[in-house]
Amino acid sequence: MSRTDEEALKAEAAFLNHFQKILRFTKIEHTAFSIPLIFAGAWIGTRGLTPPPGVLLLVLVAAVGARIFGMSFNRILDRRLDALNPRTAGRELPAGRLTLRTALAIAFGGLLVYLAACVALGGLCLVLAPLPLVPLLGYSLLKRFTALCHFGIGLCLALAPLGAFVAAAGTPNFTSPVVFFSLFVFCWLSGSDIVYALMDLESDRQTGVHSLPVWLGVDGALRIASLLHGVAFGCLTAVFFLTGGRGSAALALVLSGLAMVAMYLPSIPLGLRFFPVSTIAGIAAAMVPILGHFP
Repeated sequence: MSRTDEEALKAEAAFLNHFQKILRFTKIEHTAFSIPLIFAGAWIGTRGLTPPPGVLLLVLVAAVGARIFGMSFNRILDRRLDALNPRTAGRELPAGRLTLRTALAIAFGGLLVYLAACVALGGLCLVLAPLPLVPLLGYSLLKRFTALCHFGIGLCLALAPLGAFVAAAGTPNFTSPVVFFSLFVFCWLSGSDIVYALMDLESDRQTGVHSLPVWLGVDGALRIASLLHGVAFGCLTAVFFLTGGRGSAALALVLSGLAMVAMYLPSIPLGLRFFPVSTIAGIAAAMVPILGHFP
């Protein structure tokens, strides 16, 4: 092998290594669970008809860009807190595997991708584009001030199906199915984030991070989370009937409910209850309106 070939292989390996760091930094695999939820909003916007491929593609690009921006901004703000938590100390920024400048570039790049997709969608999507950025920026700060921070991340994702609805329907006149579906997303993710926060209970107490587990204890936090998941299932049931659901949509409804119940089984480690168990609940829920037969 020539020196030129060796240098090319080293350059390729360095690029792949850096790319993998970026993927880990942005938790790109977690983006996958949000895509069906967003697409469900588009399907409701077209009353069960398959949305135009171009719209779906731009909605996907906007969602990925917004997710990268939000996650990167969160990681940047939390880098010092992450360094104090044994579970998160190995993340790219506190471990020094990624520079702050690179992290800021990734966040800015995600923002540009999101805005470019909104420009391409045009119309109301462009006008409303700044609105989701407010909770995306704000939820990262909430845990420094309030135990209700879990509802911030719930709000972030709950806005996504509404945005996809506007992109597909061309109007902000939200119908009952998309309102109930967004309420499902809000309650489901807020409850799941409370369960997820149990993993950091001791670290959060020591570092002064606010959360419902810190405020109410394990049992109190789980009661709130289970109440939210109960409301979420009620909202999803409403979506099922409002979209004329039957057959396979009913199976999706049941699977989502069972997955939410599974989040409270002591035999399932806490680390798995959020991902993949809660993820299964979300993906199954997205299939309820997608598989529905709109009246």
